[in-house]
Amino acid sequence: MKLGIVTWFHYINYGTALQAYALQKFLKSKGYYCVLINYIPKNETFIEKIKSGNYRKKIVSKIEYYRFKSLKYDVKKKIDERKALFKSFLDKYIDFTNKIQSREDLYKLNENIDCFICGSDQIWNPENLNGVYFLDFVDNKRKKISYAPSFGVMHIPKSKKKKIQNWINRFDKLSIREEDGANILKTLVQKQKHVEVVVDPTLLLSKFDWEECMVNPHSQEEYILCYFLGDRKEYWDAVENFENLTKYKVVVIPVKFNSFNKNYDIRISVGPEEFIGLIRNAKLILTDSYHGIIFSLIFGKDFYAFKRFNDRRKDSQNSRVYNILKMCDLEERLIDNNFYDNCNFNIHIDKYEQVYKILLNKIENSKSFLIRSLYEGCVEKSE
Repeated sequence: MKLGIVTWFHYINYGTALQAYALQKFLKSKGYYCVLINYIPKNETFIEKIKSGNYRKKIVSKIEYYRFKSLKYDVKKKIDERKALFKSFLDKYIDFTNKIQSREDLYKLNENIDCFICGSDQIWNPENLNGVYFLDFVDNKRKKISYAPSFGVMHIPKSKKKKIQNWINRFDKLSIREEDGANILKTLVQKQKHVEVVVDPTLLLSKFDWEECMVNPHSQEEYILCYFLGDRKEYWDAVENFENLTKYKVVVIPVKFNSFNKNYDIRISVGPEEFIGLIRNAKLILTDSYHGIIFSLIFGKDFYAFKRFNDRRKDSQNSRVYNILKMCDLEERLIDNNFYDNCNFNIHIDKYEQVYKILLNKIENSKSFLIRSLYEGCVEKSE
């Protein structure tokens, strides 16, 4: 019988692509026939994102858009190479359904898929609310499981609670990625429904699994890897401090416009496989990315995490970073405004043995939840 995964995969974002790959690979390793639903919302173009955001986001996105248009030809070419590497990764490693062209195509999936799984990533973020990622197209005869989706925020707007409540109460099995998300779900689900907190799909694979699909970086020098999704001055102040302290070379995977112009080793043509290799071989990782942290943990790397958002903002996504650091007892790896006053710059993480004990328990419980959820629905494995 077939399993169908509904998640994000189309963004040029390492965590997004790798979590989609990881969940499918894990399920296939357990003998299940599994496909990723080839669904891309029609309004997910760059311009539509600008139009659909709040006023501040419109302005910031437009500024970023025109900044990127001003980049030199050779830089734009390398950005296109990055996009091509993402496409190559998906083509090479992901089994997709036919492309979904309409709502009718979504309903037709019920004819061939027996169990639908939504997750992971921030597919339940209320700012991008879309019923497809809550499996609203799946009929009542098909099993519906959520695996590690994330709301990405700590609070759901009142105007959207009822709609989310109706969607999630159709699920047979519910899990979520963060404790904050579980607290939200518990206020919305029917009393008999249990909510499990599980790990991100990327943690379902071992470091050896990830090494099988990585590309080693071309660097003979020890280096600090910088991967920032945000653009804050304090990031680059910290980079300079750590560079002076360690004397390591600085390698940057640029995302925001300003990061393309830094006087470091700028790696633009980096796909998911190259991303894994750069993390695997780094001496120190500086990141504000949730998945940047996750892969640092997988490979046992020294790292520091940065706060990308202002905690006072309702759309702050810092909770997922706080959650993973707290879970692993690594809260001291967070760089905030008081960091330099209180830190003795002990770069090395000397308690990975303890961290792995914590993670292994969480990972095994997560695997057990997923397999049990499928088994209880009598979903047969492929021959």
